[in-house]
Order: sequence, then structure tokens, then C-alpha cells
Amino acid sequence: MPALDELRYRDCPHCGVKSIAMTEMLAVAMVPRSDGGSRSWAAFACPRCAGLTVSELQVFGMIASTSTVNIAGGTTVLEMGSMPPADHVQFAVEHLPDDVKGFFADAQRVMDAGVPDAAAVQLRRTLEAAAAHRGVKKSALVASIEQLITDGHITKDFGDVLHHVRKIGNVGAHASDERVSDAELARAMRFTTQVLRNLFEVPGELEILRGEQEAPPAAE
Repeated sequence: MPALDELRYRDCPHCGVKSIAMTEMLAVAMVPRSDGGSRSWAAFACPRCAGLTVSELQVFGMIASTSTVNIAGGTTVLEMGSMPPADHVQFAVEHLPDDVKGFFADAQRVMDAGVPDAAAVQLRRTLEAAAAHRGVKKSALVASIEQLITDGHITKDFGDVLHHVRKIGNVGAHASDERVSDAELARAMRFTTQVLRNLFEVPGELEILRGEQEAPPAAE
């Protein structure tokens, strides 16, 4: 189906492979809703891991069918969203300082490349940069984590999370028989995302809210 060809080239949200030509498994148009409307869908399988991505479509110039997307001349297909979402959405954090954002983005890129050890090291650097932006610059990350707790930037529970990421980063940074597994890295990525949201995203959103509340009312 030519109109869907462009949508086939995408990142796999399951295994992380980039810009791969996925296999079109199904395209279903005009799925009826109870209010009389309809929705259209397409499903693509990753040739590397066989993971399935389902995309909601908006189709213009389509010959209506309840079973398949029949392509007419000049058809345009727009993607409205997909499931599961890509990892970059899952790990999105607002209001990050540039250096923290850079280390965190590097961790995601190396994770996508399939090098968990290197990604774990970048997560450790992310935490070091995050602590520094909260005024904590200890010689050892373990001391910085304890200071973040003492200063009230994070709770004890978040401290345990940071210690886990620190240990994973240590494994990745040193030559040994111990390696960081994909599962360990995925858990560390989720932990780091939550910590960064607690340290930067929530305060940033609250600052915006306070500014809106303090702003003078618009003149009528």
C-alpha cells in the first residue's frame, strides 16, 4: 500500500533499533464507534525482534472499507499516534539543565545502540551533573546522594534509587566479568527518569504556576 510505505520506516519501541523498515501486518479502516464515527489503524512488525507497533491513522482520499485500507490515487495517510510509545517519550523530562539533558540523552542513545555498560556510565554522569545543579559537588557520588537527602532535595526512598543507579554505573565503568544486563539498565533508566522529574520537572512546573498566579490580570 504505497500510502503507508513512509510510515513503515520507524524506530522500534521494543528493541530500540533505529529507522528500520517494518513489515506491514494489517491496515484496517473505518472501525466503527458507538457514536457513529470511526477510527483507522495499521500494525507494523519489527523484522529484528518481531515486536508489534500499532498506529492510529487519519486517511484522506481513501476508498471506504471495513476490512482494509484501500488506497485511491492521491491518498494521504497521517499518523495520529502509536502504541507502545517510543522510549524517548517514556524518558522525557522537562526543565533539565543543558548538561544534565546531554548526559541523559547520551545514555538513551547508547542504550538504543545496545551497549548497556556505556549507557550505565552516562546515567551515573547524569546524576553527578544533577547533584551539582542542586549545589552538591562531593568528590564521590555516594556522598552527593547522602547530601541531597540531607538537604531535602530527595527523600530516603529516592536515595535508595540513586544508589542503585550509582552501583550500575560502577559496574559499567570498570573492567570485570560483571556486565550490566538489559533489564538492569532499563530499570536504572526508569529510576533516573523519576529522580530527574522530582529534581527538575516538578520544581520547574511549580515555578511556572507561581508566575501565572502572581501575574497581574490582563486589562479589559
